[in-house]
Order: sequence, then C-alpha cells, then structure tokens
Amino acid sequence: MKTVIRRAVAIFVLVGATTTAAGAMAVEAEAPPPLLGHYITDTRALYPLRVGDWEAAGEKRYEPQELGVSVRYQDTRRPDRWMDLYLYPAGVMFDPVFEQVFQQGVDEIVQIARDRQAGEVHVGQTRVFATMPAAGAGLLGELAVKARSFALDMPMHDARYRSALAMTVRDLYFIKVRYSVQADRAADEGVQAEAETLLSGFVASVRVLNTGHCRQVLQVRAIPQGQARPGAVLASTNDGREDEMWITDDTVYLRGEVIERQAESARLRDEAQAIRDVLRGHCVAPDEMEMAVPDGMREIRFEYRLPPKGSDGSAPRLRGQRIGVG
Repeated sequence: MKTVIRRAVAIFVLVGATTTAAGAMAVEAEAPPPLLGHYITDTRALYPLRVGDWEAAGEKRYEPQELGVSVRYQDTRRPDRWMDLYLYPAGVMFDPVFEQVFQQGVDEIVQIARDRQAGEVHVGQTRVFATMPAAGAGLLGELAVKARSFALDMPMHDARYRSALAMTVRDLYFIKVRYSVQADRAADEGVQAEAETLLSGFVASVRVLNTGHCRQVLQVRAIPQGQARPGAVLASTNDGREDEMWITDDTVYLRGEVIERQAESARLRDEAQAIRDVLRGHCVAPDEMEMAVPDGMREIRFEYRLPPKGSDGSAPRLRGQRIGVG
C-alpha cells in the first residue's frame, strides 16, 4: 500500500512555535481545534516509578492546566542528584515544528543563564537520540518526532553547573527532562547522556490514553465521479487503483464497486482509520480509558474543561485532588 500524505492536520502547540512544511506533508495555517475542553477532554497516563537507578520521589500538578505535571526522580546511588521530568499537552506534533519548539526551549535556558551576568555560559550542541518508536512513526517517515537533547555549562550560586535538557513528544504530550549538576562532579557528556537515558526509559514504559474530539470514527463514502479530490483530504493511498482511498478527518472515500464488497470495504476502512489516527493523534473511546495500574507504575488523570460561561478563566479548572508520590 502506497500512501501519499496530501496535507497534514493543523499543528498546534501551547508555546507559540511557528508552523513549517516538510517533505510530502504540507502543514496548513488553518485555525486549530482547541485543546482544552475540545480536542482532548480527558487523559490518563501511567508512568514508571523507577527508571534504572532513578526513583520517583515527588509529583507536582500545575495550574494553569496546560503546564501539566512534573515528577522528580532521585538517583538511588547518589541521593544528592535528581532530575525533573515534565509531562504536559502538546497536541498534534510533527518533527519540523518540534525542532523549533525544542530550540525555543534551549534559547530560553541560555538567555536566562546569560541574564544572570555571573560569568561565561558555554553552550553545547543539540543532538538527536533514539527512543522507542511511536506508533505510526514508519508512516510519517522524516516527519516523525525525534527526541533531542542539549547541555550547557553555566555559573550559578557561586559555582559552575552542567545542565541538560532532553525532550520528545508521545501521544499528544510533551515529555521533558531537566537535569543540573555541579560542574566539578560530572562531565557535559555524562550529564547529557543521563538525561537521555531517563527520558528513553520513561518513554519505553509510559502509557498515555486520550479521549475527546481528537477521536473520530471514519465513515465510508463513495469517491465522487468526475470530481476533483476534496481539499480536506489528509492522505490518499493506491492512487488510480481499484482500492484507492481518500482519507479526510471523518471520512474515507472508496470506489463504489469496492464499497459493495463488505469485507474489502471494512479492511480498507480499518487501514484508513490507522492512517488518520497517526495524523490526528491516537485517541480512544471514553469507555476504553480504564487501565489497570500494575506494580511499579503510577497514574495521573487530567480533565480539560472550558471555564464556566462568564468566567474570566482564572478559577482552578482541574478536577480531582493532586496525586503525590511517597
């Protein structure tokens, strides 16, 4: 099956990144669907309490809700060392935009370090590192998000520190690790590698389920005869063949004679649904959100609701009590 991605879902992030285009997928500048209260309404995440020698020692939920949750991991061998891991909503994300988001984070950290005017700041190189592939990464090719990291050496509190940032996106959420150590206790390479290792281990274990308008069950309709392909098509497959498909956000268009063959029509619809879900974010039905919490894992639940009508949005909007570790 040859898939041609005609147009990507509108990409949206919460940090103001600029939209770009890449390869066969062109990102449109259309208004994105709202994340809070619409695109994602509920999220359930299970995350590991231990990753290698690093053990979760605390959890913090933030307001406003787009800041998500942070988990502090402490080194069981060296109790004076810890990393903070952040999990917060990203929305639909492809690598060209993620690269910009990551670089924006790097620039902000470097600027803060230089604004202290406490001494010279040495900035390392950003690098891409391997993590467990996300579902559908093969379909997206070069547009699949690649995890990135960087390290810098900076003055702080009358000493020099080595600090690392590692970051990726999984299931509509950013996952970010921050780690700082006094420079005389660790090398740049070691600090950066440790941050990458924690992020990679976390990504391999974490499970995130979302529901909301991000979930759409495709309807099957006949390809209109003699008409141009609609502009709303996200992707097409097998162009010109009998099993050709046009995939939009809520519909898969098949040839009329194929629709009459129920088994083949159902198979193609399932293939189209898988492609659509990769492009729009993996979401499930509300009744599929329940997951057993195995030993060694912890649960975080998010509910995104629009503020009450007439509210200025300043009131707390997250339901439920904060969940702590330990």
